[in-house]
Amino acid sequence: MFIKNQRGVSILEVLFILMIVAIVMSMGFSAYRVWQRQVLLTNTRDELKSALVRAQQLATAAADNRAWGMRLATSSYTIFPGNFYNDSDPDNKTWELRDIEIVDSYITFADGAGGYSSDVVFSKFDGDTYNTGTVSIIVSAQAELSKNITVLSSGQID
Repeated sequence: MFIKNQRGVSILEVLFILMIVAIVMSMGFSAYRVWQRQVLLTNTRDELKSALVRAQQLATAAADNRAWGMRLATSSYTIFPGNFYNDSDPDNKTWELRDIEIVDSYITFADGAGGYSSDVVFSKFDGDTYNTGTVSIIVSAQAELSKNITVLSSGQID
């Protein structure tokens, strides 16, 4: 019987290994993308909570002798001075959300009079609010990933 010494690998073996590596990488990449979206969602939730707390702190300190609030839009939020949102107020500070959406931002908060709005206003000195509700945010590309922030009448933000 003739025995041949093999000095390398065949092209078929190389293709087989490349196929296995490609399958493993694609599974890893999809898991990485889900993790990346979860991190983005968590960071954005923390950013929104910080903005709500900042508006509450400004109201508690009665900065500029005014109440302070926050307005939500689908892809942005604005911290504003006063009891009502005024689009032309130069003291408004707006931030855009990237790849994140606020769900039903126009009906997020109860207004204390039986209606709903996209604004939460914190009272001067005590930081309480009549605007209670839950803010829900989702990843634009993957709506099943979501996080919530709750604002209570006592001003507690969870």
